[in-house]
Amino acid sequence: MNQTFMAGYYQSVVEVAPASLSAAQVERLAVTMTIQHLRHAGVSITSIHDFLVDTIHADDRVVKQYLNLSAAQLESAQAELLALAFKNEEA
Repeated sequence: MNQTFMAGYYQSVVEVAPASLSAAQVERLAVTMTIQHLRHAGVSITSIHDFLVDTIHADDRVVKQYLNLSAAQLESAQAELLALAFKNEEA
């Protein structure tokens, strides 16, 4: 999978993230979704880490926090962030 496609995927998540999320929350959402997508596509964990940290310049701590989670755990993290976004929009 080429880096242009991977960067486009990450950027598209950032662009469509709810406006009520903070920048840090948007980064977490984009990181979790990108990790899940790339793992599903068969990209190695090391390549995902290097891409997110070296190419995208995502926070290394955030990447490491989510990199080894299962698909279910990643989906739960995404759901929590999206629930927070909708809660913030209602307030």
